[in-house]
Amino acid sequence: MNRHAYLDPRDSEYADSLSGDERDTVLSTVTRFRRPDRLRIGDPLPELELLRLADGAAVPLASLVDGRPLVLVFGSFT
Repeated sequence: MNRHAYLDPRDSEYADSLSGDERDTVLSTVTRFRRPDRLRIGDPLPELELLRLADGAAVPLASLVDGRPLVLVFGSFT
């Protein structure tokens, strides 16, 4: 049984393979940012800025929508 219901099963499996302090660090990091109860489809767009890769300039998230649907995909490429 998954002790952390909102974790991807792969994250939970990986965390369970670690020793105490390492496991606690991984779980606290992943669970801090992965909260499906915080933002749902149809929720108002959060007021935040993103950094443009080309020059590091701040770009308001709302400026990317312009009346169109927006899909945000977050991931770790480490």
